[in-house]
Amino acid sequence: MAEDWGYQLHNEVLHKLVDVRDRFVVDVGCGAGELCINLAEHGARVLGVEPDPVQSKKNANAKTVANVGYVQAGAADLPLEPGTVDGVIFSNSLHHIHAPHYEQVFSEVMRVLNSHGWLYVKEPIANGTHNHVMSLFHDETEVRLAAYNALVKYAVPNFGKSREIYYDVDTTYRNFDEFASRYEGLSYNSYNKTTVRDPLVKSRFEEQENSHGSYTLTQPMRVNVYGRPRF
Repeated sequence: MAEDWGYQLHNEVLHKLVDVRDRFVVDVGCGAGELCINLAEHGARVLGVEPDPVQSKKNANAKTVANVGYVQAGAADLPLEPGTVDGVIFSNSLHHIHAPHYEQVFSEVMRVLNSHGWLYVKEPIANGTHNHVMSLFHDETEVRLAAYNALVKYAVPNFGKSREIYYDVDTTYRNFDEFASRYEGLSYNSYNKTTVRDPLVKSRFEEQENSHGSYTLTQPMRVNVYGRPRF
């Protein structure tokens, strides 16, 4: 049965659901590595896997962080030995994978996990005020649904236990420029960056002004956690 946790912070949800201390964890689609660093701060050894060459180069040149490493690779071809990983995380990244590759991706997840391993998948849901603004230049409704269907088809049968958690997260921006600058700078998203500053996007964004004169967007989230892999 799905659980509704109300308003939460992303990393607090993760650490309530999985124990990363003294574990080897792989963050697939790690972006700039913020989660990798957080995991290491909580005692994990972490490998961030990022397919985008632009972001991967930035990661390679970033300040060294203890117990964090990065590699450029795709989710369908993880550069890891079988049974060597305690936990695999997809944090806002599963829906970026092309649907024909899902079968191979989940095969790779099962290959690298050990017998006590777990899979943690965090995905945004296609509603809420954040999605209402962002969908004008980057509508992910179909790919997010495809990602969820892939979990049902490939993850559920391969694990002995699972949980599904829903929660909301707020992001506050000082102004539209801060919002637009964030999404213009993401090299691993394929939308036309010039559309981010479209007047309609700005108008929708500014509808979300809060009582402090800044702008708060709400994004509903879903987390699926799987354990006891069936080999």
